[in-house]
Amino acid sequence: MISAINTYTWNQTSHTKSFPDDILAVSYEDGKWSKPYYDCGGGNIWMLTYTVPFFAFKDAKYFFKGTSGIDIDLRRVDIDQCSLPEGSTKLNIFASSNKCKMDTTQCVSLAGFGFRRGSYKCVCRKGYYFPNITSTEKSFNGIVVEEEYEKLMLGKPNTYNIDINFQCKKCAEGCDDCVDFSPCIATYDIILRITILLLTLLVIGFLPMVAIFTFKYSDLKIVKAASPVLLQIIILGAFFMYTTIIVMYPTPNLVTCTARFWLREIGFSLTYGALMLKTWRVSQVFKVNSAKTVRITDKQLIKLLLLMIAFVTVILFIRTMVSPPHTIVGRTADNLKTDICPTDWWDHSFSILEVLFLIWGIRLCVMVRKTPSAFNESRFISIAIYNEFIMSVFLNVSMIFLKYPANPDLQYVIFFCHAQLTATVLLGLLFGSKALIIYKGEHKVEETSSHKITTQKLKFNSKQKHSDPSYESISDNKESAELQEIRILRTTIENLIEEFLKCGPAYSDYVLKLQAMLEVMKNSKLGESEELQQKLALSNGCVIKVDSNKDVSCTKKN
Repeated sequence: MISAINTYTWNQTSHTKSFPDDILAVSYEDGKWSKPYYDCGGGNIWMLTYTVPFFAFKDAKYFFKGTSGIDIDLRRVDIDQCSLPEGSTKLNIFASSNKCKMDTTQCVSLAGFGFRRGSYKCVCRKGYYFPNITSTEKSFNGIVVEEEYEKLMLGKPNTYNIDINFQCKKCAEGCDDCVDFSPCIATYDIILRITILLLTLLVIGFLPMVAIFTFKYSDLKIVKAASPVLLQIIILGAFFMYTTIIVMYPTPNLVTCTARFWLREIGFSLTYGALMLKTWRVSQVFKVNSAKTVRITDKQLIKLLLLMIAFVTVILFIRTMVSPPHTIVGRTADNLKTDICPTDWWDHSFSILEVLFLIWGIRLCVMVRKTPSAFNESRFISIAIYNEFIMSVFLNVSMIFLKYPANPDLQYVIFFCHAQLTATVLLGLLFGSKALIIYKGEHKVEETSSHKITTQKLKFNSKQKHSDPSYESISDNKESAELQEIRILRTTIENLIEEFLKCGPAYSDYVLKLQAMLEVMKNSKLGESEELQQKLALSNGCVIKVDSNKDVSCTKKN
């Protein structure tokens, strides 16, 4: 009941006055919509009817009188047979009534077809493409699909039940979207990568032979002077650097990206850390110009190297925890996808540290460039460090340009060449030169000459001094035997020092002892001998002359 203004009509011209009254009103909710139906025999169309009741008033009461309805022609009303979006509360009795094959296609509703089945099209899902790649319309007509499905339901011949009909084809592996079966992922050059892998394994296979060579000939002067323990550490570091090529062979993933990073840095630290420390020891030993004791053993160098490796390991662990290596999808020049291990500021920081470390090594090489060496090891170490510096700069710069576009095969080749041009060249210089000398037998000559050095130098200096005019002025029969022995001993010690310096840091202890002996002789016995020589010279009427080396001579007075 609602309040309204009411008036009664007696005839077409006579009405009562309007007055307030309570009347029974019908709202929209009181009506009812019918289901769509086909008006067979009437309009032969699909219709929809909305019906509401109406009431009569008599004896001050309302009573049901009948219904009133409105028919709606559905021929102009579109229906949506596609599925409702997930979570939608929209009322659609036709939802999900489409006949698209949902495995590879999905329904897209079309407007303007009216109230009829098939007002949609079946388009390919993501990751699939339309079978007819030359067709301009990349979808299946919903009307055709409905007709074929109806034939199937009626048991008539149809094409709906054929699996490949009204189905899209799957894109190539890794494609998010495609128009044909063209690849979306870059394929590796298997022949190239297998060749590089086999070459790497071949080089690694030689490392045990190099280690055995070092152990077998560790007693020889040529190997002993180079510190066999440090040589073995260099071989181990080279093994780690070669292993990075192996882990780069498969498709990048979390494990390979992490392993490559760790193996590279640990291998670099072992190999070039040992080289730097060897060079540093040489620089410390040979910059000493007095008898001051400077003793740096292999054990001390190994302790320093372990500290260096521990520092690198801690940094690597922090990097792995804070910013774990991962893979990203890169794009090649052909817009093909490929997985790559990205570089970030951690990688750039390690590259900068490597370069700074190599710069320090170059400085050490410059300091020891004039140091005598019997087997040119210092020279070979310097060449290896210069070479690594140049190759590392080239590698880091090339990685910047290889990020976009990505080229995994070229990147693999560059890492392989870098390993061969650094680690392999280093091994060739250090071990190849020693193997060549041993093969030619030159080490035997060196060993023999070392044993005979005292006798040869003694005879040589004795003859030299007797032939020197500065000594002829002193009579042989009056020269003290003590003075002659001291002179010969001093010259012999000096020659021994010279020979041991050529043998490298392994003989530094002997050098220090001989230097101390020489210093003591200069400060004590030599002074007494020179005083005795002066007395003998004066007794023979000589004029005393002392040169810069404190050698005393005399000249007869006229």
